[in-house]
Amino acid sequence: MTSSGLFVWEAQNLGKSARTRARLMDAAVQLFARDGFEAASVNEIARVADVANGTFYVHFRDKDEIAAAVAFGIAQGVARQLDDAMADETDALARIGMATRRFIDLASSAPDWGRALFRAVWFFTDLRGSTANYLRADLELGVRQGVITVEVDDFLILTFAAMTMNALFAQLQGEFTTDAGSRVAELQLRMLGAPPETAREVAWREIPRLQLHLTPLHRPAAAPAAE
Repeated sequence: MTSSGLFVWEAQNLGKSARTRARLMDAAVQLFARDGFEAASVNEIARVADVANGTFYVHFRDKDEIAAAVAFGIAQGVARQLDDAMADETDALARIGMATRRFIDLASSAPDWGRALFRAVWFFTDLRGSTANYLRADLELGVRQGVITVEVDDFLILTFAAMTMNALFAQLQGEFTTDAGSRVAELQLRMLGAPPETAREVAWREIPRLQLHLTPLHRPAAAPAAE
């Protein structure tokens, strides 16, 4: 039974239906992280959440819908917090370096959902597109500021994102302890045309750590509220 987790924690003061939905989502996080989307089953998600199979279908149509809810719930939480943390930062290189480092820090602070997010980014094309929009905006800001000297196109964004996700995977696998974010951020900034000394200073400067908070995705108000 999953009695704790990020979605459950965020739903603890909500109604019974919201708490049950959150338990199912945390169970899905555990199973998707361990087995992947394809291997996990609705029956196993319900078992880990300690609810009947029928209860699952009150909240989700099928496994694809809960996978999407989990992926977008995690991604929205990460994106919102990264955006809020950089609200007053106007330097493009600083924004790019901080985003990479904090994304990896947040995603590796809770390995279950970090692995689920890692899988989801490759599994859901819409999720890749929405997260790329944040990156593209900062890269284009860097071009306008004259600190990024390479062409910003889809291939650059794909390469940049792949570097970030592989660094995350390495940290989740224990290949690095806490410096994967800074190491890949320095390489990314140099790839974008930043001078080596600037890239190193930006990538390794001290920044406050963040604590992830998620907002569970609830069914529309018109949907049944029973458990």
